[in-house]
Amino acid sequence: MFRRFLVALGAAVLLATLLSACDSGNERDGLEVESTESVEAATPSGLITARADDVAAVSRFLLESASAVVLVTEQDRAAALDRARDLGVPALPDTDAGRAEAERLGARVLDADDEARDPAKPIERSTPVTIATATEPSRELLDLVTLGGGELARIARDPRRHGPSAKLLRREPDAPLLTLGASPYAVRVVRADAQTVGGGWFATRGKHLVAMYGHPSGPALGVLGEQGAEESIARVRRLVDRYEQVDPDATFVPAFEIITTVASAAKGPRGDYSARTRVAELQPLVDAAERAGVAVILDLQPGRSSFLSQAREYESLLRRPHVGLALDPEWRLGPKDKPLQRIGHVGVGEVNRVSAWLAALTRKHALPQKVFVLHQFQTQMIRDRERVRTDHPELATVIHVDGQGSPGAKFGTWRTIRAGAPEGVGWGWKNFVDEDEPMLSVAQTWAQVRPRPQLITYQ
Repeated sequence: MFRRFLVALGAAVLLATLLSACDSGNERDGLEVESTESVEAATPSGLITARADDVAAVSRFLLESASAVVLVTEQDRAAALDRARDLGVPALPDTDAGRAEAERLGARVLDADDEARDPAKPIERSTPVTIATATEPSRELLDLVTLGGGELARIARDPRRHGPSAKLLRREPDAPLLTLGASPYAVRVVRADAQTVGGGWFATRGKHLVAMYGHPSGPALGVLGEQGAEESIARVRRLVDRYEQVDPDATFVPAFEIITTVASAAKGPRGDYSARTRVAELQPLVDAAERAGVAVILDLQPGRSSFLSQAREYESLLRRPHVGLALDPEWRLGPKDKPLQRIGHVGVGEVNRVSAWLAALTRKHALPQKVFVLHQFQTQMIRDRERVRTDHPELATVIHVDGQGSPGAKFGTWRTIRAGAPEGVGWGWKNFVDEDEPMLSVAQTWAQVRPRPQLITYQ
């Protein structure tokens, strides 16, 4: 690990500046500091992210030690900050976190009225440090970092949405960096250059996935099983080419949606009417897709099992940067239900538990944003759907309207499912090669389906 030094007087100004910007209601003992030390090598080194008001985190990043600190309460804020500046020592909040940081620094604890017999001695910085903030930096903060030999940078809350911020973060990807107030996940993926299939930081924003659906075992479950891996890649590329001919200005990305657990008429060894496909059986297709720049979505039909328990079984595949997840509530059965007896459903709590788990996995390993698909062709299939969480920056949530039949019936389902949807979702459309009467052509799909779907699947 690099060593962190700063001139003591400068540290006092920095910490005091941050502290004075905090609301008293923001003083919390739990520090939301995320370090990349515990994640995979894909994560950039030397990166710490923290809340904009986390003074203790800034101190940990910048200071090796201090002979004294001033603890600041809301009642004596102005006097305590002045005292810290006069003495040239850090100012820390008078909380458990602030006192713990003072102990780490080996510092004598002062309040606003204490005499300081041993003020902190200046320490020379040995390693340049960049501080990036999503808040507007003060003049004092700019002066301080210049004095200390580092650099203060202004970045957006979500640098994936701001080109200059992304460029700044990529300029020195291995240099020590502390970010304040920016999205920890967004900073990590930009700094690691963890881009999605098709380029960029977002799985569906500004692009449209064109997917073949099925199971690699054979054609019974969809067009993806009608040929081998390399032939499937060639076929989905031809499909993408047809969309590009219709609209050369749009961005289309080839994709496979692989049925990973298959609803079964038999109970199976677990008694849940869901047959798992071994990871080893899926691996060749997933590997081939990655080499070819094809996105992959794993589709779960859990039977009497739960979506989350099944998703966990495929964590090794979901840790791959090009692999997303789909939940198919049609095949989410009750404790006494069997497949094809009725259309299944899932509660919003289960959906949100899966999305929270997948978001945490994506965040932990600094993976590109993942597609998170919810299949739906009846309103009852996702209960309390208005409460589906769509605020995970790690996920692009898509409601996939996969009804079949005549164009009129399909557009009726499309309108019904889109009504009252949670804010922030994208949309998916499915064309059934054999079941639709007739199936929309590429040109018709692109011209008639509005809004234009982020995911277009062929089964």
